[in-house]
Amino acid sequence: MPSISQPCFTDLTEDKQNYDIYSAIANLQGFQVPEYDEIDITYYGTTNNIATVVYSKDGSPVATLTLTYSVQPPTTNDANLVNIIIS
Repeated sequence: MPSISQPCFTDLTEDKQNYDIYSAIANLQGFQVPEYDEIDITYYGTTNNIATVVYSKDGSPVATLTLTYSVQPPTTNDANLVNIIIS
């Protein structure tokens, strides 16, 4: 599984967070999100730390990003993102 480290995506709208995550992983060799028509972003509790990003096409997931932080699960905003797993 490819993984990357990236600073936390702070004070961004959900669309901008997804764009920044996608931009960060798009540079991984061989990575490409299949065609999708919906994006679902979930967060850890009430923090601004993203837990998962699910890309779906016609209601079926085509790719899932799972984000982990230096403290897992993160309990405060702007936690240090250490890994993104793509499945």
